[in-house]
Amino acid sequence: MAETRMPARWRIWLALALVALLVMSGAIATFYTDALWFEELGQAGVFWTSLGWMWGVGLAAGLLAFVIVYVNLRLARSMAPTAVLRSTDERGFQLEMTVQQVREVLERAFGWVLLAASAVVALAAGVSAAGGWEAFALWANGVSFGVADPQFGQDVGFYFFTLPALRTIADYLTGVLATTLAITAVIHLLTGAIRPWAKLRGFDPHVKAHLSVLAGLIIWVRAFVYWIDIYELNFSPRGQVVGASYTDVHAQLPALQILIVVAVLSGIALLVNIRFRGWRLPAIALGVWLGALILVGSVYPGLVQQFRVAPNEVAAEAPYLERNIEMTRRAFGLEDVEVRPFAAAESLGATDLAANAQTISNVRLWDPAIVAQTYQQLQGIRPYYEFTDVDIDRYELDGVERQVLVSVREMNVGQLASQAQTWVNQHLVYTHGYGAVVSPVNEFTGQGLPSFIVQDIPPQSASDIEIERPGVYFGEQSSNYVLVNTGLPEFDYPVGDQNATTTYDGEAGIGVGGGLRRAAFALRFSAPQILFSEYIQPDSKVLFRRQITERIATVAPWLHLDGDPYPIVVDGRIVWVVDAYTASDRYPYSERIAGGLNYIRNSVKVTVDAYDGTTTFYAFQPDDPLLQTWADVFPGLLTDFDQMPEEIRAHLRYPEDLFRIQAEVYKTYHMQDPQVFYNKEDQWALPGETGEGGDIMDPFYVLMRLPDEADESFMLMVPFTPRNKDNMIGWMAAKSDPDDYGRRVVYTFPKQKLVLGPEQVSARVNQDPVISQQLTLWSQRGSGVLFGNLLVIPIEESVVYIQPLYLQAERTAMPQLTRVIVAYADSVAMETDLTSALTAVFGEGTPDSGGRPSGEPTEGDAALAQQLYDQALDAQRAGDWAAYGELIEQLGVVLGRLAGTPSVEPTTAP
Repeated sequence: MAETRMPARWRIWLALALVALLVMSGAIATFYTDALWFEELGQAGVFWTSLGWMWGVGLAAGLLAFVIVYVNLRLARSMAPTAVLRSTDERGFQLEMTVQQVREVLERAFGWVLLAASAVVALAAGVSAAGGWEAFALWANGVSFGVADPQFGQDVGFYFFTLPALRTIADYLTGVLATTLAITAVIHLLTGAIRPWAKLRGFDPHVKAHLSVLAGLIIWVRAFVYWIDIYELNFSPRGQVVGASYTDVHAQLPALQILIVVAVLSGIALLVNIRFRGWRLPAIALGVWLGALILVGSVYPGLVQQFRVAPNEVAAEAPYLERNIEMTRRAFGLEDVEVRPFAAAESLGATDLAANAQTISNVRLWDPAIVAQTYQQLQGIRPYYEFTDVDIDRYELDGVERQVLVSVREMNVGQLASQAQTWVNQHLVYTHGYGAVVSPVNEFTGQGLPSFIVQDIPPQSASDIEIERPGVYFGEQSSNYVLVNTGLPEFDYPVGDQNATTTYDGEAGIGVGGGLRRAAFALRFSAPQILFSEYIQPDSKVLFRRQITERIATVAPWLHLDGDPYPIVVDGRIVWVVDAYTASDRYPYSERIAGGLNYIRNSVKVTVDAYDGTTTFYAFQPDDPLLQTWADVFPGLLTDFDQMPEEIRAHLRYPEDLFRIQAEVYKTYHMQDPQVFYNKEDQWALPGETGEGGDIMDPFYVLMRLPDEADESFMLMVPFTPRNKDNMIGWMAAKSDPDDYGRRVVYTFPKQKLVLGPEQVSARVNQDPVISQQLTLWSQRGSGVLFGNLLVIPIEESVVYIQPLYLQAERTAMPQLTRVIVAYADSVAMETDLTSALTAVFGEGTPDSGGRPSGEPTEGDAALAQQLYDQALDAQRAGDWAAYGELIEQLGVVLGRLAGTPSVEPTTAP
């Protein structure tokens, strides 16, 4: 029986199909696993809605482009002349012969060529349009802002939702029609309907009509663009500020209206010219259009600006400055900032400090950026554990609200020993971080180290903060995928020379036991081990996108995320909180800041459970029109803020990034009088902004009582200085407590009074002879001197400056709190703790700052001594002699306190 062989053509097509499948397998695997990930997160609707909009817009744009191009190309093909006269000119004859050869080659498959050309244009147009699907989704779901722009009376929503979509449509039509015109002209050229080399260059009337219609449509689209440009004047940078200025309204606006008329008439001239010979009429129209574009669109507005506005700029621009001031303050949420006078008196005494004892006891002595190094040295435990960030929060401890530092111990598998960095260890064994550490912002041990109230592994708590679920599978640096519930136990935490193990029992993860899913994830992660590993069992799961910001951004890429996620401990679990913003550059007349934004709202608070990855998007500002529109695009994505647990709500902070932006805008836009604003007579700056090489002062969280208020509040604050001056002119605070969240207060100092600013106080500290001498002595001993944040603490109607000072040995990156500097009025003091420094400045009777003086025994020292002893033995058994030495040194201090003998100062102290 003769063997049946597959035809050669089929074999070629089969080979091509297999190659295409291999090339696309990665994309298919990514698509499939993305769908599984969204489903596991409970957000499958977001995935399919996004794809529906993307594919819908792309297909519609591609289909329309295909129809436009293909119909015109077929029409051009049908206009081909039956006979082509030969040129008698030698050069023209050669060109014609070349075109004839190309024509003969294409003639065999001209229909396929037209289809291919149309398909390529359609694909490019579809892909480009699909990438901008958000503009059409917002247009279809846009809501009203309830605010009209001051120039045209359009609702602000028109600029957010409608105008960007119209601009996208105009750009799309321009691109498709221009491409169609170019390809159509080529087809006419190839078919001989256009012969530019011939002596008789007359156009066939049908060809002329065809090209004229396409060119006329392009010009009409351009008229539509001019209409859009009229509304874009609300974002004009021509004047002193963003927004339509005098010249824009009185010159540029009429110019655009004239250009619309000229463009429409030019398009009509092209169509009318179909009935006339030659191209004189459209040439005249186009010449008029270009002339108007130059003279009316550019020269005339320039003349108005130079000769009408510049000599009378204040009067001419005043109404438009008022518009910009009002709209900018509204866009950045500054219209409800409360302004209060602040006397900046220098009459503060010990009794006033006693009346503000809780504020004093919560002054932050530990700089988060500096204490992170100490955390790593004392609580890192193992090299693969890292503290990415130290955050500030407040907890109720023993019935009193206290400000604390919190940091999560995350896993960094890149710090495993090189021989231990196997695929199994990185993805199956070392899967998670463990626990967190907490320390009060103002307490320290006799060695000048943080006094932990939550520490060690497993977490040991000396407070009401209990961590019952310490596993950290989702965090700030958890960037690799892990496989759980495998045949190997997961490393949980070290115990001496052994390791405690665990098995993940959280809800997170995608089942990966089946062959199809194993293959898909193997392709996605380029990890064939997933396909062949015998450790993977039927109930094994894969966890990926474990980095919290990546996790959130994948679900809601339209949100702008704050740069400082922070952990809280709630019901024994570690939960991450991330502030998310709806932001835009489309608010009319609003000034744009760095990055181009001119509108922002902290519309969403996102929580991510560190153990099971549960991600919840809370609609924090549900009245934000931009958020309402996105909520309509993705129904079911957002959760009502009322459903946020009270325990989480109590720890929400006013976000630092938003506060920075608002402070940046407010330093100029606190001036609401147009003339004062124009002259920038009272423009402010942030401390350090005007200095050369200095660092701009960061906002800082404080737990304090505002003047004339009864209770302390957790708030974010920053001082202001006059532009190009270093003295202090005022300060802004934003409250974070649930009952007063988001309330912003600005305190302004008397303009006739000079109050030293942070830069000037720092200079005074460095010039103080006692302090300067001590700093020199420490430096000569080889110790590194580190200054913490200089804190501006308002108390009553006065300002007290407090700055911690740390020493760090050259070979050990473990800063120790050694001194506290207090500056007030003409007094500067540097002492071993805050209480002593305040006493030196204000005299006896100042309240205890809460910082524990070295050498004084405290409750729990006996238990602490036993704990340090046990840890030292564990370190000894593990051969970790550096940790052993540190623990023995700490043990000596504690034993000294218990014995009633003074503790030995660390070697880096004086």
